[in-house]
Amino acid sequence: MRYFNKIVFYSSLFFTACFPKEDTITPKPRVFQTVRIDAGKTKNKVVFYSLDEAKIVAEASPMDWDLYLDESVIRINYFRSLRVAVTLLDWNQISDTSGLQFSYLTNQEDTLTQWELEENKKYILDLGLDLEYQPMGFVAVQVRRIGDSFEIIQKFLNDTAKKKSTVSEACYYNLRTNQSLDFPMEYEYDVAFGKYTDYVTVDDISQDYLIYGAILGQAKAYALNTAFEPLTRDDFDTKELKSSKDVIGWDWKKFNLTKNAYEIIPNNTYMIATNAQFLCKLRFVNFLNDQGVSGHPTFEFKVL
Repeated sequence: MRYFNKIVFYSSLFFTACFPKEDTITPKPRVFQTVRIDAGKTKNKVVFYSLDEAKIVAEASPMDWDLYLDESVIRINYFRSLRVAVTLLDWNQISDTSGLQFSYLTNQEDTLTQWELEENKKYILDLGLDLEYQPMGFVAVQVRRIGDSFEIIQKFLNDTAKKKSTVSEACYYNLRTNQSLDFPMEYEYDVAFGKYTDYVTVDDISQDYLIYGAILGQAKAYALNTAFEPLTRDDFDTKELKSSKDVIGWDWKKFNLTKNAYEIIPNNTYMIATNAQFLCKLRFVNFLNDQGVSGHPTFEFKVL
């Protein structure tokens, strides 16, 4: 049962006694909201936010899952900066990473969009570092769709045999524990906040870099170099909307060497069509918490 479905199911038992079956309730979005995100002591917390609900819908550790599986996509956990290499070897030949070319899957010129895996293709995943900065190892993995289910075949490089698991519904999946996890699916939040690796260009130098930023769920957005306050619904151009995960991304802030701190870039405004198709404008106003510690964003949004 999906993350919100459990709440909806039990809530409906109460509400059906209060309203006739033919009555419907149309949610009214909050017109304006200021939101503070607590990234945690080590800034490793992942926070899922719904603009439609105007609230944080879940928080998680990036260590919780390795893969995201739904009806349309198979995606690595970019909030843990996993690396991926394709392998053509048979399962019984997979024993090390010799000769493999690893990628964070940040290159948008690839045939797949960011951080996606292809069905039926065999990959070696570098599971990255744990919270103590220790390597978590390598695992070979292949995901197949069987109807509405997923068959996951995997083999850690120090294992002698592969393992098969079947997941009956869309989920977040932990390859280390073979467990599916019930965090919000991409249609259940609009923006998630956390650390991730992206392909960054600074001073004409491009490379993969670990940053803190905002990643879209299934919402769409585009950026404007325009002051937040004057923008109205008439300024919203639906033709400009993009579904790239990092449309909002990380570059609404910059590091001030003189102050040795991050500053919010003025007039960075994001126009967003939410999962429920509300049209919003959003801007960041701070990157410090109450103690003056960097890495904790505050943003404002308004439904147009």
